[in-house]
Amino acid sequence: MKRLSVSILHKHRSLVTVCHSGSPFTMAAARPLLSADQFTCSVCLDVLKKPVTIPCGHNYCLDCINDYWDQSDTVEVYLCPQCRRSFNVRPELNRNTVLAEIIEKLNEMQSDVAPSQSYAGPDDVPCDVCPGRKWRAVKTCLTCMASYCESHLQPHREFEALKKHKLGDPTGNLEEKICEKHQRVLEIFCRTDETCVCLLCVATEHKSHDTVTPEEERAGRQSQLDKEKKGLRKRIQETEKRLVEIKESVVKIQKSAKKELQNHEDTFNFLTQIIQSLRSKVTETVRDHEQKEVRKAEELMEQLEKEIKKLKKTSAELAQLSHTDDHIHFLKKFPSLCVPMSDGVSPKLTANSDFLPETLKKDLSELQRHLQEMSGWEFVKSRQTVKTPSCFQQNMSRNSFLQYSCHLSMDPNTAHRRLQLTEWGAKVTCSETLTPYPDHPDRFDWWTQVLCKQPLSGSRFYWEIEWSGDGAEVGVAYKGISRKGKGKDCGLGSNDKSWSLLCSDSSWQNKKEKAEGHPPLSHRIGVYLDCPAGSLSIYRVSDTMSLLLRYRSTFTEPLYPGFRVRPNSSVKICPLDPSDQ
Repeated sequence: MKRLSVSILHKHRSLVTVCHSGSPFTMAAARPLLSADQFTCSVCLDVLKKPVTIPCGHNYCLDCINDYWDQSDTVEVYLCPQCRRSFNVRPELNRNTVLAEIIEKLNEMQSDVAPSQSYAGPDDVPCDVCPGRKWRAVKTCLTCMASYCESHLQPHREFEALKKHKLGDPTGNLEEKICEKHQRVLEIFCRTDETCVCLLCVATEHKSHDTVTPEEERAGRQSQLDKEKKGLRKRIQETEKRLVEIKESVVKIQKSAKKELQNHEDTFNFLTQIIQSLRSKVTETVRDHEQKEVRKAEELMEQLEKEIKKLKKTSAELAQLSHTDDHIHFLKKFPSLCVPMSDGVSPKLTANSDFLPETLKKDLSELQRHLQEMSGWEFVKSRQTVKTPSCFQQNMSRNSFLQYSCHLSMDPNTAHRRLQLTEWGAKVTCSETLTPYPDHPDRFDWWTQVLCKQPLSGSRFYWEIEWSGDGAEVGVAYKGISRKGKGKDCGLGSNDKSWSLLCSDSSWQNKKEKAEGHPPLSHRIGVYLDCPAGSLSIYRVSDTMSLLLRYRSTFTEPLYPGFRVRPNSSVKICPLDPSDQ
Protein backbone atom coordinates (compact mmCIF):
# COMPACT_ATOMS: atom_id res chain seq x y z
CA MET A 1 0.00 0.00 0.00
CA LYS A 2 2.88 2.33 0.81
CA ARG A 3 4.31 1.65 -2.67
CA LEU A 4 0.92 2.52 -4.22
CA SER A 5 0.75 5.87 -2.39
CA VAL A 6 4.24 6.79 -3.55
CA SER A 7 3.35 5.86 -7.13
CA ILE A 8 0.20 7.99 -7.03
CA LEU A 9 2.15 10.89 -5.55
CA HIS A 10 4.81 10.71 -8.28
CA LYS A 11 2.12 10.55 -10.95
CA HIS A 12 0.45 13.65 -9.54
CA ARG A 13 3.72 15.59 -9.33
CA SER A 14 4.49 14.75 -12.99
CA LEU A 15 1.10 16.10 -13.93
CA VAL A 16 1.79 19.31 -12.03
CA THR A 17 5.06 19.69 -13.95
CA VAL A 18 3.29 19.23 -17.29
CA CYS A 19 0.70 21.81 -16.34
CA HIS A 20 3.42 24.22 -15.34
CA SER A 21 5.18 23.98 -18.74
CA GLY A 22 2.30 23.86 -21.19
CA SER A 23 -0.89 25.41 -19.72
CA PRO A 24 -2.27 28.65 -18.32
CA PHE A 25 -1.81 27.15 -14.83
CA THR A 26 1.68 28.55 -14.25
CA MET A 27 2.80 30.50 -11.21
CA ALA A 28 -0.29 29.87 -9.08
CA ALA A 29 0.57 26.17 -8.72
CA ALA A 30 4.32 26.41 -9.20
CA ARG A 31 5.13 28.99 -6.57
CA PRO A 32 4.18 26.86 -3.58
CA LEU A 33 6.71 24.23 -4.76
CA LEU A 34 9.39 26.68 -3.57
CA SER A 35 8.59 28.40 -0.30
CA ALA A 36 10.31 30.34 2.42
CA ASP A 37 9.97 27.28 4.65
CA GLN A 38 12.82 25.66 2.73
CA PHE A 39 15.21 28.28 4.10
CA THR A 40 15.30 27.38 7.78
CA CYS A 41 17.86 27.82 10.52
CA SER A 42 19.14 24.50 11.90
CA VAL A 43 19.43 26.04 15.38
CA CYS A 44 15.93 27.49 15.91
CA LEU A 45 14.29 25.36 13.14
CA ASP A 46 12.37 28.40 11.90
CA VAL A 47 12.56 30.54 8.75
CA LEU A 48 15.83 32.47 8.67
CA LYS A 49 15.76 35.90 10.27
CA LYS A 50 18.65 38.27 9.41
CA PRO A 51 20.40 35.40 7.56
CA VAL A 52 24.20 35.17 7.68
CA THR A 53 26.55 32.72 5.93
CA ILE A 54 29.60 31.39 7.78
CA PRO A 55 32.83 30.33 5.96
CA CYS A 56 31.73 26.69 5.54
CA GLY A 57 28.70 27.87 3.52
CA HIS A 58 25.86 27.13 5.96
CA ASN A 59 23.26 29.75 6.76
CA TYR A 60 21.92 30.74 10.20
CA CYS A 61 19.97 33.48 11.91
CA LEU A 62 22.35 36.17 13.10
CA ASP A 63 21.14 35.92 16.73
CA CYS A 64 21.09 32.10 16.71
CA ILE A 65 24.70 31.59 15.63
CA ASN A 66 25.92 34.31 17.96
CA ASP A 67 24.15 32.71 20.92
CA TYR A 68 25.50 29.31 19.92
CA TRP A 69 29.09 30.55 19.81
CA ASP A 70 28.70 32.64 22.98
CA GLN A 71 28.10 29.41 24.86
CA SER A 72 31.39 27.95 23.58
CA ASP A 73 33.67 30.96 24.26
CA THR A 74 35.55 29.11 27.01
CA VAL A 75 36.59 26.38 24.52
CA GLU A 76 38.15 28.93 22.13
CA VAL A 77 36.98 26.79 19.17
CA TYR A 78 33.96 27.74 17.09
CA LEU A 79 32.06 24.96 15.37
CA CYS A 80 29.45 24.91 12.63
CA PRO A 81 26.28 23.36 14.15
CA GLN A 82 25.69 21.36 10.95
CA CYS A 83 29.01 20.16 9.49
CA ARG A 84 30.96 20.59 12.77
CA ARG A 85 33.79 22.41 10.94
CA SER A 86 35.92 24.28 13.48
CA PHE A 87 37.28 27.83 13.40
CA ASN A 88 40.08 28.93 15.71
CA VAL A 89 39.09 32.57 15.25
CA ARG A 90 35.47 33.57 15.60
CA PRO A 91 34.28 34.35 12.05
CA GLU A 92 33.00 37.82 11.27
CA LEU A 93 29.28 37.73 10.54
CA ASN A 94 27.67 39.80 7.79
CA ARG A 95 24.06 39.71 6.70
CA ASN A 96 23.43 37.71 3.50
CA THR A 97 21.33 40.32 1.68
CA VAL A 98 20.61 38.12 -1.37
CA LEU A 99 19.21 35.31 0.78
CA ALA A 100 17.22 37.80 2.85
CA GLU A 101 15.59 39.23 -0.33
CA ILE A 102 14.75 35.73 -1.64
CA ILE A 103 13.03 34.81 1.63
CA GLU A 104 11.12 38.11 1.62
CA LYS A 105 9.95 37.60 -2.01
CA LEU A 106 8.86 34.02 -1.31
CA ASN A 107 6.83 35.15 1.68
CA GLU A 108 5.09 37.76 -0.50
CA MET A 109 4.37 35.20 -3.24
CA GLN A 110 2.87 32.76 -0.76
CA SER A 111 0.66 35.48 0.65
CA ASP A 112 -0.58 36.35 -2.87
CA VAL A 113 -1.28 32.75 -3.90
CA ALA A 114 -3.13 31.51 -0.79
CA PRO A 115 -3.83 34.34 1.63
CA SER A 116 -6.41 32.24 3.48
CA GLN A 117 -4.11 29.23 4.00
CA SER A 118 -2.24 28.49 7.19
CA TYR A 119 0.35 26.04 8.32
CA ALA A 120 -0.85 22.66 9.62
CA GLY A 121 -1.19 22.52 13.38
CA PRO A 122 -1.11 19.46 15.66
CA ASP A 123 -4.81 18.77 15.05
CA ASP A 124 -4.79 19.52 11.31
CA VAL A 125 -4.22 17.21 8.34
CA PRO A 126 -1.00 18.36 6.54
CA CYS A 127 -0.64 18.59 2.77
CA ASP A 128 1.18 15.55 1.36
CA VAL A 129 2.82 17.57 -1.46
CA CYS A 130 4.18 20.66 0.34
CA PRO A 131 7.99 20.53 0.78
CA GLY A 132 9.46 21.62 4.12
CA ARG A 133 6.87 23.01 6.50
CA LYS A 134 3.42 21.70 5.53
CA TRP A 135 0.33 23.77 4.76
CA ARG A 136 -3.01 22.70 6.19
CA ALA A 137 -4.88 20.36 3.79
CA VAL A 138 -8.33 21.49 2.60
CA LYS A 139 -9.32 18.29 0.77
CA THR A 140 -8.38 14.61 0.65
CA CYS A 141 -8.54 12.76 -2.69
CA LEU A 142 -9.75 9.20 -2.15
CA THR A 143 -8.60 8.33 -5.66
CA CYS A 144 -5.03 9.59 -5.25
CA MET A 145 -5.10 8.69 -1.54
CA ALA A 146 -3.42 11.99 -0.70
CA SER A 147 -4.35 15.26 1.04
CA TYR A 148 -3.80 18.69 -0.58
CA CYS A 149 -3.59 22.29 0.50
CA GLU A 150 -5.47 24.92 -1.52
CA SER A 151 -2.54 25.52 -3.89
CA HIS A 152 -1.79 21.87 -4.65
CA LEU A 153 -5.49 21.12 -5.04
CA GLN A 154 -5.70 23.37 -8.11
CA PRO A 155 -4.95 20.57 -10.66
CA HIS A 156 -8.02 18.70 -9.40
CA ARG A 157 -10.11 21.78 -10.06
CA GLU A 158 -8.61 22.60 -13.48
CA PHE A 159 -8.12 19.31 -15.35
CA GLU A 160 -10.89 17.00 -16.51
CA ALA A 161 -8.93 13.85 -15.72
CA LEU A 162 -8.57 14.92 -12.10
CA LYS A 163 -12.06 16.39 -11.72
CA LYS A 164 -13.46 12.84 -11.73
CA HIS A 165 -11.48 11.99 -8.61
CA LYS A 166 -13.43 11.61 -5.38
CA LEU A 167 -12.66 14.51 -3.03
CA GLY A 168 -13.65 14.62 0.62
CA ASP A 169 -12.94 16.51 3.81
CA PRO A 170 -9.34 16.32 5.00
CA THR A 171 -8.72 13.04 6.75
CA GLY A 172 -5.69 11.30 8.16
CA ASN A 173 -4.98 7.59 8.46
CA LEU A 174 -5.58 7.00 4.76
CA GLU A 175 -4.22 3.48 5.23
CA GLU A 176 -7.51 2.59 6.96
CA LYS A 177 -9.39 3.30 3.72
CA ILE A 178 -7.35 0.81 1.63
CA CYS A 179 -8.28 -2.87 1.34
CA GLU A 180 -5.38 -4.84 2.79
CA LYS A 181 -5.96 -7.73 0.40
CA HIS A 182 -6.50 -5.94 -2.93
CA GLN A 183 -4.92 -2.53 -2.23
CA ARG A 184 -8.06 -0.78 -3.45
CA VAL A 185 -10.20 1.94 -1.90
CA LEU A 186 -12.86 0.68 0.52
CA GLU A 187 -16.14 1.73 -1.09
CA ILE A 188 -18.73 -0.82 0.12
CA PHE A 189 -20.00 -1.95 3.53
CA CYS A 190 -20.80 -5.64 4.02
CA ARG A 191 -23.65 -6.03 6.53
CA THR A 192 -23.15 -9.79 6.65
CA ASP A 193 -19.57 -9.55 7.94
CA GLU A 194 -19.91 -6.08 9.51
CA THR A 195 -16.88 -4.72 7.63
CA CYS A 196 -15.88 -2.33 4.86
CA VAL A 197 -14.69 -3.89 1.58
CA CYS A 198 -13.50 -2.83 -1.87
CA LEU A 199 -15.31 -3.51 -5.16
CA LEU A 200 -13.08 -6.48 -5.90
CA CYS A 201 -14.04 -8.04 -2.54
CA VAL A 202 -17.73 -7.59 -3.47
CA ALA A 203 -17.16 -9.46 -6.72
CA THR A 204 -15.36 -12.35 -4.98
CA GLU A 205 -15.74 -13.57 -1.37
CA HIS A 206 -18.58 -11.11 -0.52
CA LYS A 207 -20.54 -11.82 -3.72
CA SER A 208 -23.63 -13.30 -2.01
CA HIS A 209 -23.51 -11.01 1.05
CA ASP A 210 -25.78 -8.14 1.94
CA THR A 211 -23.81 -5.08 0.82
CA VAL A 212 -24.65 -1.37 0.76
CA THR A 213 -22.80 1.90 0.29
CA PRO A 214 -21.12 3.39 3.36
CA GLU A 215 -23.45 6.41 3.06
CA GLU A 216 -26.54 4.22 3.23
CA GLU A 217 -25.24 2.23 6.21
CA ARG A 218 -24.18 5.43 7.96
CA ALA A 219 -27.70 6.86 7.53
CA GLY A 220 -29.17 3.74 9.13
CA ARG A 221 -26.77 3.78 12.02
CA GLN A 222 -26.88 7.52 12.60
CA SER A 223 -30.21 7.23 14.40
CA GLN A 224 -28.72 4.54 16.62
CA LEU A 225 -25.74 6.80 17.27
CA ASP A 226 -28.02 9.71 18.14
CA LYS A 227 -29.92 7.45 20.53
CA GLU A 228 -26.68 6.33 22.17
CA LYS A 229 -25.53 9.95 22.45
CA LYS A 230 -28.83 10.89 24.03
CA GLY A 231 -28.53 7.99 26.46
CA LEU A 232 -24.96 8.95 27.29
CA ARG A 233 -25.92 12.59 27.82
CA LYS A 234 -28.67 11.49 30.19
CA ARG A 235 -26.30 9.18 32.02
CA ILE A 236 -23.67 11.91 32.22
CA GLN A 237 -26.25 14.31 33.65
CA GLU A 238 -27.36 11.71 36.20
CA THR A 239 -23.77 10.90 37.11
CA GLU A 240 -22.89 14.58 37.43
CA LYS A 241 -25.96 15.09 39.60
CA ARG A 242 -24.91 12.14 41.72
CA LEU A 243 -21.39 13.54 41.93
CA VAL A 244 -22.77 16.89 43.11
CA GLU A 245 -24.90 15.10 45.70
CA ILE A 246 -21.90 13.13 46.94
CA LYS A 247 -19.80 16.28 47.13
CA GLU A 248 -22.58 17.96 49.09
CA SER A 249 -22.75 14.90 51.33
CA VAL A 250 -19.00 15.08 51.88
CA VAL A 251 -19.31 18.74 52.86
CA LYS A 252 -22.16 17.87 55.25
CA ILE A 253 -20.16 15.00 56.72
CA GLN A 254 -17.15 17.25 57.21
CA LYS A 255 -19.27 19.97 58.80
CA SER A 256 -20.99 17.43 61.05
CA ALA A 257 -17.67 15.87 62.01
CA LYS A 258 -16.23 19.30 62.75
CA LYS A 259 -19.24 20.19 64.89
CA GLU A 260 -19.09 16.81 66.64
CA LEU A 261 -15.39 17.20 67.35
CA GLN A 262 -15.97 20.72 68.64
CA ASN A 263 -18.71 19.46 70.95
CA HIS A 264 -16.45 16.73 72.30
CA GLU A 265 -13.56 19.15 72.54
CA ASP A 266 -15.73 21.48 74.62
CA THR A 267 -16.82 18.52 76.76
CA PHE A 268 -13.26 17.36 77.39
CA ASN A 269 -12.10 20.91 78.06
CA PHE A 270 -14.91 21.30 80.56
CA LEU A 271 -14.07 17.96 82.20
CA THR A 272 -10.41 18.94 82.33
CA GLN A 273 -11.28 22.23 84.00
CA ILE A 274 -13.59 20.48 86.48
CA ILE A 275 -10.95 17.88 87.33
CA GLN A 276 -8.24 20.52 87.69
CA SER A 277 -10.50 22.62 89.90
CA LEU A 278 -11.41 19.56 91.97
CA ARG A 279 -7.77 18.64 92.23
CA SER A 280 -6.89 22.13 93.46
CA LYS A 281 -9.66 22.07 96.07
CA VAL A 282 -8.72 18.60 97.32
CA THR A 283 -5.06 19.60 97.48
CA GLU A 284 -5.95 22.77 99.35
CA THR A 285 -8.12 20.85 101.83
CA VAL A 286 -5.42 18.26 102.49
CA ARG A 287 -2.73 20.93 102.91
CA ASP A 288 -4.91 22.94 105.30
CA HIS A 289 -5.54 19.84 107.40
CA GLU A 290 -1.86 19.03 107.31
CA GLN A 291 -0.84 22.53 108.47
CA LYS A 292 -3.43 22.50 111.27
CA GLU A 293 -2.27 19.15 112.61
CA VAL A 294 1.39 20.11 112.27
CA ARG A 295 0.79 23.37 114.22
CA LYS A 296 -0.88 21.39 117.05
CA ALA A 297 2.08 19.04 117.13
CA GLU A 298 4.60 21.91 117.16
CA GLU A 299 2.79 23.60 120.08
CA LEU A 300 2.81 20.33 122.03
CA MET A 301 6.47 19.78 121.23
CA GLU A 302 7.32 23.25 122.50
CA GLN A 303 5.37 22.61 125.71
CA LEU A 304 7.11 19.29 126.25
CA GLU A 305 10.54 20.81 125.63
CA LYS A 306 9.85 23.48 128.32
CA GLU A 307 8.68 20.79 130.74
CA ILE A 308 11.79 18.71 130.10
CA LYS A 309 14.01 21.75 130.68
CA LYS A 310 12.25 22.53 133.98
CA LEU A 311 12.48 18.94 135.16
CA LYS A 312 16.16 18.77 134.35
CA LYS A 313 16.78 21.99 136.34
CA THR A 314 14.90 20.61 139.37
CA SER A 315 16.77 17.32 139.05
CA ALA A 316 20.10 19.17 139.10
CA GLU A 317 19.13 21.23 142.15
CA LEU A 318 17.99 18.10 143.99
CA ALA A 319 21.28 16.41 143.17
CA GLN A 320 23.19 19.39 144.45
CA LEU A 321 21.06 19.62 147.62
CA SER A 322 21.58 15.94 148.36
CA HIS A 323 25.33 16.52 148.71
CA THR A 324 25.22 19.62 150.99
CA ASP A 325 26.47 19.37 154.62
CA ASP A 326 24.54 22.44 155.68
CA HIS A 327 21.55 21.01 157.42
CA ILE A 328 19.85 24.34 157.90
CA HIS A 329 20.12 25.14 154.12
CA PHE A 330 18.87 21.65 153.24
CA LEU A 331 15.77 22.00 155.43
CA LYS A 332 14.90 25.46 154.06
CA LYS A 333 15.46 24.53 150.36
CA PHE A 334 13.92 21.06 150.33
CA PRO A 335 10.24 22.15 150.63
CA SER A 336 10.50 24.40 147.53
CA LEU A 337 12.09 21.63 145.42
CA CYS A 338 9.65 18.96 146.44
CA VAL A 339 6.53 20.74 145.31
CA PRO A 340 4.11 18.06 143.98
CA MET A 341 4.26 17.98 140.18
CA SER A 342 1.74 16.73 137.69
CA ASP A 343 0.92 13.07 137.51
CA GLY A 344 3.59 12.67 134.84
CA VAL A 345 1.13 11.91 132.05
CA SER A 346 2.11 14.07 129.08
CA PRO A 347 -0.59 15.31 126.71
CA LYS A 348 -0.92 13.02 123.68
CA LEU A 349 -1.25 13.98 120.02
CA THR A 350 -3.48 11.72 117.93
CA ALA A 351 -2.60 11.72 114.20
CA ASN A 352 -5.84 12.43 112.33
CA SER A 353 -5.62 10.81 108.87
CA ASP A 354 -9.10 11.86 107.84
CA PHE A 355 -7.94 14.56 105.50
CA LEU A 356 -11.16 14.42 103.44
CA PRO A 357 -14.77 13.70 104.34
CA GLU A 358 -15.84 10.11 103.77
CA THR A 359 -18.50 11.14 101.27
CA LEU A 360 -15.93 12.99 99.18
CA LYS A 361 -13.55 10.01 99.31
CA LYS A 362 -16.32 7.75 98.10
CA ASP A 363 -17.24 10.11 95.27
CA LEU A 364 -13.63 10.38 94.16
CA SER A 365 -13.24 6.61 94.24
CA GLU A 366 -16.38 6.20 92.11
CA LEU A 367 -15.13 8.81 89.66
CA GLN A 368 -11.79 7.01 89.37
CA ARG A 369 -13.54 3.70 88.71
CA HIS A 370 -15.67 5.18 85.92
CA LEU A 371 -12.67 6.86 84.32
CA GLN A 372 -10.71 3.61 84.44
CA GLU A 373 -13.55 1.81 82.67
CA MET A 374 -13.74 4.51 80.03
CA SER A 375 -9.98 4.43 79.49
CA GLY A 376 -10.29 0.72 78.72
CA TRP A 377 -12.60 1.27 75.80
CA GLU A 378 -11.18 0.28 72.43
CA PHE A 379 -12.55 2.09 69.41
CA VAL A 380 -12.07 0.11 66.20
CA LYS A 381 -13.68 0.78 62.83
CA SER A 382 -16.41 -1.77 62.38
CA ARG A 383 -16.64 -3.93 59.25
CA GLN A 384 -20.40 -4.03 59.25
CA THR A 385 -22.94 -1.35 58.42
CA VAL A 386 -25.36 -0.63 61.24
CA LYS A 387 -28.00 1.90 61.96
CA THR A 388 -25.63 4.53 63.32
CA PRO A 389 -23.71 6.53 60.67
CA SER A 390 -20.34 5.72 62.18
CA CYS A 391 -20.08 2.48 64.18
CA PHE A 392 -17.28 1.54 66.54
CA GLN A 393 -16.65 -1.75 68.20
CA GLN A 394 -16.47 -0.90 71.86
CA ASN A 395 -14.81 -3.24 74.32
CA MET A 396 -16.10 -2.63 77.84
CA SER A 397 -15.97 -4.31 81.20
CA ARG A 398 -18.85 -6.71 81.88
CA ASN A 399 -19.06 -5.46 85.47
CA SER A 400 -20.28 -2.07 84.27
CA PHE A 401 -23.44 -3.79 82.91
CA LEU A 402 -24.19 -6.20 85.73
CA GLN A 403 -25.49 -3.39 87.93
CA TYR A 404 -28.43 -3.13 85.50
CA SER A 405 -29.20 -6.86 85.39
CA CYS A 406 -32.89 -7.79 85.50
CA HIS A 407 -34.90 -10.96 85.99
CA LEU A 408 -36.76 -12.26 82.92
CA SER A 409 -39.04 -15.21 82.22
CA MET A 410 -40.77 -16.22 79.00
CA ASP A 411 -44.54 -15.86 78.61
CA PRO A 412 -46.16 -19.19 77.55
CA ASN A 413 -49.22 -17.27 76.26
CA THR A 414 -47.03 -15.82 73.46
CA ALA A 415 -45.05 -18.97 72.56
CA HIS A 416 -45.57 -20.69 69.21
CA ARG A 417 -46.83 -24.25 69.63
CA ARG A 418 -43.55 -25.68 68.30
CA LEU A 419 -41.73 -24.05 71.22
CA GLN A 420 -41.32 -25.84 74.57
CA LEU A 421 -40.61 -23.73 77.66
CA THR A 422 -38.61 -25.32 80.47
CA GLU A 423 -36.68 -24.29 83.60
CA TRP A 424 -39.60 -22.15 84.76
CA GLY A 425 -39.69 -20.12 81.57
CA ALA A 426 -35.94 -19.49 81.39
CA LYS A 427 -35.31 -21.81 78.42
CA VAL A 428 -37.08 -22.32 75.08
CA THR A 429 -36.49 -25.09 72.51
CA CYS A 430 -37.87 -25.44 68.98
CA SER A 431 -38.79 -28.92 67.71
CA GLU A 432 -41.23 -30.64 65.37
CA THR A 433 -43.47 -31.67 68.27
CA LEU A 434 -46.39 -29.34 68.95
CA THR A 435 -47.12 -28.27 72.50
CA PRO A 436 -50.86 -28.20 73.35
CA TYR A 437 -50.96 -24.57 74.48
CA PRO A 438 -54.49 -23.16 74.82
CA ASP A 439 -55.68 -20.58 72.33
CA HIS A 440 -54.63 -17.06 73.21
CA PRO A 441 -54.73 -13.75 71.26
CA ASP A 442 -51.07 -13.04 72.14
CA ARG A 443 -49.74 -16.31 70.69
CA PHE A 444 -47.58 -16.29 67.53
CA ASP A 445 -49.20 -18.72 65.07
CA TRP A 446 -46.60 -18.66 62.26
CA TRP A 447 -43.26 -17.38 63.53
CA THR A 448 -41.54 -19.62 66.10
CA GLN A 449 -41.23 -16.74 68.56
CA VAL A 450 -41.85 -16.00 72.22
CA LEU A 451 -41.85 -12.80 74.31
CA CYS A 452 -41.00 -12.35 77.98
CA LYS A 453 -43.56 -11.42 80.62
CA GLN A 454 -41.72 -8.39 81.99
CA PRO A 455 -42.23 -4.97 80.30
CA LEU A 456 -39.11 -2.77 80.38
CA SER A 457 -39.28 1.04 80.33
CA GLY A 458 -37.97 4.23 81.90
CA SER A 459 -34.62 2.85 83.07
CA ARG A 460 -31.60 0.74 82.07
CA PHE A 461 -31.72 -3.05 81.80
CA TYR A 462 -29.23 -5.79 81.04
CA TRP A 463 -29.64 -9.51 80.43
CA GLU A 464 -27.65 -12.34 78.91
CA ILE A 465 -28.69 -15.40 76.90
CA GLU A 466 -27.03 -18.53 75.61
CA TRP A 467 -28.12 -20.07 72.33
CA SER A 468 -27.36 -23.41 70.73
CA GLY A 469 -28.18 -25.24 67.51
CA ASP A 470 -28.61 -23.68 64.08
CA GLY A 471 -29.25 -20.19 65.39
CA ALA A 472 -31.65 -17.82 67.10
CA GLU A 473 -32.85 -14.25 66.98
CA VAL A 474 -32.52 -11.98 70.02
CA GLY A 475 -34.30 -8.65 70.42
CA VAL A 476 -37.11 -6.58 71.91
CA ALA A 477 -40.61 -5.67 70.72
CA TYR A 478 -43.60 -3.52 71.61
CA LYS A 479 -46.63 -5.34 72.92
CA GLY A 480 -48.51 -4.22 69.79
CA ILE A 481 -46.44 -6.40 67.42
CA SER A 482 -48.76 -8.57 65.29
CA ARG A 483 -49.09 -12.21 66.28
CA LYS A 484 -51.17 -13.80 63.52
CA GLY A 485 -49.89 -14.69 60.05
CA LYS A 486 -46.52 -14.81 58.34
CA GLY A 487 -46.21 -11.14 57.34
CA LYS A 488 -43.25 -8.97 58.23
CA ASP A 489 -45.40 -7.14 60.76
CA CYS A 490 -45.16 -10.29 62.91
CA GLY A 491 -41.45 -11.10 62.49
CA LEU A 492 -39.07 -10.00 65.23
CA GLY A 493 -36.82 -7.26 63.84
CA SER A 494 -38.69 -7.01 60.52
CA ASN A 495 -40.86 -3.98 61.35
CA ASP A 496 -40.93 -0.67 63.20
CA LYS A 497 -42.23 -2.32 66.39
CA SER A 498 -39.26 -4.58 67.04
CA TRP A 499 -35.45 -4.69 66.93
CA SER A 500 -33.30 -7.81 66.81
CA LEU A 501 -30.05 -9.56 65.96
CA LEU A 502 -29.90 -12.91 64.13
CA CYS A 503 -27.14 -15.15 65.51
CA SER A 504 -25.53 -18.14 63.82
CA ASP A 505 -22.11 -19.75 63.71
CA SER A 506 -21.31 -18.32 60.26
CA SER A 507 -22.77 -14.83 60.27
CA TRP A 508 -24.82 -12.25 62.04
CA GLN A 509 -27.24 -9.74 60.64
CA ASN A 510 -29.92 -7.30 61.62
CA LYS A 511 -32.94 -7.43 59.37
CA LYS A 512 -33.16 -3.71 58.75
CA GLU A 513 -29.62 -3.49 57.37
CA LYS A 514 -28.02 -6.77 56.35
CA ALA A 515 -24.33 -7.26 57.10
CA GLU A 516 -22.68 -10.65 56.84
CA GLY A 517 -19.15 -11.95 57.01
CA HIS A 518 -18.62 -11.04 60.66
CA PRO A 519 -16.44 -13.42 62.70
CA PRO A 520 -18.42 -16.21 64.39
CA LEU A 521 -20.36 -15.12 67.43
CA SER A 522 -19.91 -16.29 70.96
CA HIS A 523 -22.88 -18.38 72.02
CA ARG A 524 -23.35 -16.06 74.99
CA ILE A 525 -24.94 -12.73 74.08
CA GLY A 526 -25.48 -9.67 76.28
CA VAL A 527 -28.31 -7.19 75.65
CA TYR A 528 -28.23 -3.68 77.15
CA LEU A 529 -31.38 -1.53 76.91
CA ASP A 530 -31.04 2.15 77.80
CA CYS A 531 -34.58 3.49 77.61
CA PRO A 532 -33.79 7.12 78.60
CA ALA A 533 -31.06 7.31 75.92
CA GLY A 534 -33.15 5.44 73.32
CA SER A 535 -30.44 2.83 72.75
CA LEU A 536 -30.43 -0.95 72.32
CA SER A 537 -26.93 -2.50 72.30
CA ILE A 538 -26.09 -6.15 71.74
CA TYR A 539 -22.69 -7.51 72.80
CA ARG A 540 -20.62 -10.63 72.42
CA VAL A 541 -19.81 -11.72 75.98
CA SER A 542 -16.27 -12.92 76.73
CA ASP A 543 -13.53 -11.46 78.92
CA THR A 544 -14.60 -8.08 77.55
CA MET A 545 -17.87 -6.91 76.06
CA SER A 546 -17.53 -6.52 72.26
CA LEU A 547 -20.24 -4.42 70.65
CA LEU A 548 -21.99 -6.20 67.76
CA LEU A 549 -24.90 -3.92 67.04
CA ARG A 550 -26.50 -0.76 68.35
CA TYR A 551 -29.90 0.70 67.53
CA ARG A 552 -30.82 4.32 68.15
CA SER A 553 -34.52 5.05 68.49
CA THR A 554 -37.13 6.84 70.55
CA PHE A 555 -38.91 4.14 72.52
CA THR A 556 -42.49 5.31 73.03
CA GLU A 557 -43.82 2.16 74.75
CA PRO A 558 -42.59 -0.51 77.17
CA LEU A 559 -40.42 -3.13 75.47
CA TYR A 560 -40.63 -6.91 75.87
CA PRO A 561 -37.52 -9.05 75.34
CA GLY A 562 -38.20 -11.69 72.71
CA PHE A 563 -36.65 -14.62 70.86
CA ARG A 564 -37.16 -16.39 67.56
CA VAL A 565 -35.76 -19.93 67.63
CA ARG A 566 -34.75 -21.94 64.59
CA PRO A 567 -35.61 -25.66 64.36
CA ASN A 568 -33.47 -27.88 66.62
CA SER A 569 -32.19 -24.81 68.46
CA SER A 570 -32.69 -23.37 71.93
CA VAL A 571 -32.26 -20.13 73.89
CA LYS A 572 -31.68 -19.86 77.62
CA ILE A 573 -31.88 -16.72 79.78
CA CYS A 574 -28.77 -16.76 81.99
CA PRO A 575 -29.13 -15.98 85.71
CA LEU A 576 -27.10 -12.91 86.71
CA ASP A 577 -26.05 -11.86 90.19
CA PRO A 578 -25.11 -8.15 90.49
CA SER A 579 -23.15 -8.98 93.65
CA ASP A 580 -20.62 -10.78 91.46
CA GLN A 581 -19.29 -7.46 90.21
